[in-house]
Amino acid sequence: MRITQGVLINNMLRNYNKNMAKMDKLNTQLATGTRINTPSDDPAGLVTSLRLRTKLHQNEQYKKNVSDALSWMEIADSALNNYNSVLQRVRELTVEAANGTNEPSSLKAIADELKQLKDEIGDIANTTLDDRYIFGGTRTMDKVYDKASGQWLGNANPINYEIGENITLQVNLTGEVFDVDFSTDSPELAGSIFATLDKLIADVENGLYEEIGGADLAKLDEHINNLLSYRSEVGAKMNRLEMVNSRLEDTEVNYTKLLSDNEDVNMAKVIIELTNQENIYRASLAAGARIIQPSLVDFLR
Repeated sequence: MRITQGVLINNMLRNYNKNMAKMDKLNTQLATGTRINTPSDDPAGLVTSLRLRTKLHQNEQYKKNVSDALSWMEIADSALNNYNSVLQRVRELTVEAANGTNEPSSLKAIADELKQLKDEIGDIANTTLDDRYIFGGTRTMDKVYDKASGQWLGNANPINYEIGENITLQVNLTGEVFDVDFSTDSPELAGSIFATLDKLIADVENGLYEEIGGADLAKLDEHINNLLSYRSEVGAKMNRLEMVNSRLEDTEVNYTKLLSDNEDVNMAKVIIELTNQENIYRASLAAGARIIQPSLVDFLR
């Protein structure tokens, strides 16, 4: 088979281009620090990277949801703690008012303080987080309890946060904390702490000692027990969220390592390969010069 000068030159140019393409690929890897810069570099590896990045994005969203849920729980826990303090003070005043030896002036002072404590509970019911009312169900943009009308304006709908794949957690509490009844078409406050305080205040003002120390005190203890159950629920959810957050952080570390193992280049190895490729390229240029030169001489002759 006859090898012409043209064949030699074409082969030389093809090898030049291959060498330059390899050097360009290695230079790109050094510049980016990754071995997959185009789909053709590693199609299977690219699919793996896309999957891992999707997982990392989802994990980051779960972490944000957990953080938001914890903020909600912390505000709720603080509000319930304040509510508990108020109820304990109400109970102290109730026991004091049940003493049949109180003077009318003393009963009036107790009734006045109870009215202030009722207002304070109304303020607690209207607790907000970032301008969202936390006890209003899904009605978070408007006040939950209207002091003037004595109406509960929230609903009992849950607000759920996704904290993992197919895992949701209800983050909000509703008026049920204050014993608002949602079993009817509209919220019913007849059995709520607000109704209990209205009756208690009236009984104190009228000096109904037996009613105060009997039915009123018993009803108040029911409210306290109801509150304690919700405080326990909030505490349990906060503990769970802390554990979920820890797990998500571990997952992030694992996915990040897998992504790094899949994409990152071995810098030392690439530098050695690039140096070798540059040497090959220089050798090709030298050899090419020897191939081309005779043809020019022959042409001149």
